[in-house]
Amino acid sequence: MILKPPANHRSLSANAETKPAPNRANPNHQRRRLAEKRGRFAEWKVRWFLWFKGYRLIARRWRCAAGEIDLILRHRNRLIFAEIKYRQHGMTNQILSRRQQQRITKAASLFLAKNPTFTTFDCQFDFIIMQAGQNFGIGKITHIRNAW
Repeated sequence: MILKPPANHRSLSANAETKPAPNRANPNHQRRRLAEKRGRFAEWKVRWFLWFKGYRLIARRWRCAAGEIDLILRHRNRLIFAEIKYRQHGMTNQILSRRQQQRITKAASLFLAKNPTFTTFDCQFDFIIMQAGQNFGIGKITHIRNAW
C-alpha cells in the first residue's frame, strides 16, 4: 500500500528551495517589529486626532502595486492622502524624500482609478509627524497640510 499526502499538502522535491523562517532572536528583526508596532500606534492616535478635527477615514494602510498610503481621509470636499511618521526624539523637521512623494502620488492615482466616486474631490497630500511623549503617549502632533 502506498501512502499519499493529503490533497492540500504541498510536498517538496529534493530540488525545491525553502525560505528560512525569520530569526525572531535577531535584533534587527526585533527592531523592525517594534518600529512597525509604533507606526501602527501612531496611525491610530493620528486617526483620532484628525477625527476630532472633522476628517473622516476612507481607508487605512491602502496597498497597491505602487506602494502603501497610511491614511486616506475625507474633509469636506477634499480627499487627503496622509503619510504618518512616528519619531521618538526631536527629528520633527524630517521631510519625505522625492522618491517617497512620487510613490505616494502614484498610489493615490491608482486609488482614484479604482474608486471613481472620489474623482470629483480635490486631492491633498499631507505629512503628519507624531513625536513620542512620556510612557509611549502623544507628545506633539505636527500636521503639514499640502506637503507637496
